[in-house]
Amino acid sequence: MFRSRTLLQLLITGALLSAPALFARSAFPPIAASGVPTDASAANACSQCHQPAGGANTDSRGRLQIMVDNLTYTPGVKKRIKVRIDHSEAQRWGFQFTARQAGNTRTGAGSFAEDANTTLRCGGTPALTVPPCAGEPEPQFISHNSASTRMGTRGGVDWEFEWTPPANEVGDIILYAASIAANGNGNNQGDSLYTTSITLRAQGACNLTTRPNVRSVGNAASFARELSPSALASVFGLNFEVAGRTRNVSAGDLVDGRFPTSLACVAVTVGGKRAPVTYVQTDQINFQVPFDVPSGAVPLVVILNPDRQNELRSDIATVTVNNHSPAFFTFGGKSIAALNAQGTPVAAAADVPGGVAARRGDVVSLYGTGFGLSEPVYQSGEIPTGAVSLRDRVTVTVGGTILAASDVLYAGLAPGNITGLQQINIRVPMSTAPGNVAISISVGGVSTPTAGAVIPVQ
Repeated sequence: MFRSRTLLQLLITGALLSAPALFARSAFPPIAASGVPTDASAANACSQCHQPAGGANTDSRGRLQIMVDNLTYTPGVKKRIKVRIDHSEAQRWGFQFTARQAGNTRTGAGSFAEDANTTLRCGGTPALTVPPCAGEPEPQFISHNSASTRMGTRGGVDWEFEWTPPANEVGDIILYAASIAANGNGNNQGDSLYTTSITLRAQGACNLTTRPNVRSVGNAASFARELSPSALASVFGLNFEVAGRTRNVSAGDLVDGRFPTSLACVAVTVGGKRAPVTYVQTDQINFQVPFDVPSGAVPLVVILNPDRQNELRSDIATVTVNNHSPAFFTFGGKSIAALNAQGTPVAAAADVPGGVAARRGDVVSLYGTGFGLSEPVYQSGEIPTGAVSLRDRVTVTVGGTILAASDVLYAGLAPGNITGLQQINIRVPMSTAPGNVAISISVGGVSTPTAGAVIPVQ
């Protein structure tokens, strides 16, 4: 979730919204025509050709369905998929289908097998060779061909094809389909457009084969070696994941509204307790220290294929846990990850597009981790929906001036995010000189590191 001291605000809530499908030809539709919101554009929307009255899914005479045996997939194991379109009056038909990783719907998920009734395309070029596509992350699109538009067929039709999921677990996968129920009048007027999607969750194989190697562990914001309960942290090493593959946690990974303790077949234990995991790549894992880990020298272990017969464990690494390990996240190490009251980044525009300097008297939100537990205590991995204050008092210094308690408006958990992300709202003193102004926060006798701990003030 956090990499290289950069703040990434995780969007937990909000569903993928339906968008117009993109579609036009009886031979095969153009690519990016399957209703994926991140593919949609006015230039190639279905309505540009078929001009359905009212848009997608507004004609109650029809229905589009994606049919699978269950709402799960096993990595690398082929699965039969059926797309069914029904309409009481249409007599010519077409569809397009794609599979995407839920964590990034611009990324393809798996591959399709073309047959006599379908056409496979990717990268804008019809599939003419085997394998037809470059492979992930390039999306594949499987569609009708001229023969399978079934002119004169009434009531409805279906297409069935084979999909092979990615070889490795990639979290939730969303299957998208779009379909035209055409009246067969020889033009694009009066046709009906439908879109739908379903989500598959991973099950089965965790097949990582190389034993993980831990090299170092540190605070996710400062990379300092000391950690604290509930702080966000990073472990660096080798063989944590398949080379070249990364996995950010997505909404589909949450378990009972909490961050998972295993992501992409990777787990971390701290003091023998499973830690919530937010990000994985071959040489880095981002996690949250369990809230109830004791202070002192504590063992840390990376586990691949956790709780399976092929489980692989790293050697034990020892980390130091203190009550507090405060540190700011930063924008590329240049300035503190901060927002003004309008939600605009407080940063130099050269460092963060759209960034602005704070003004004297502004309220600014600073983001960090390791400032201690909250009151009441939230467990690691939980996602607070509202303000939750820190248990211990913080002292904030801006440009050498210690702020009055009235100018520290909030010190607590960042609502809507994992409990390890913490937020301090301050009012910039009117006496602050313009320029890059140093800020430090002290809690429990420990202060934030000075590197990058500034905000621009005008």
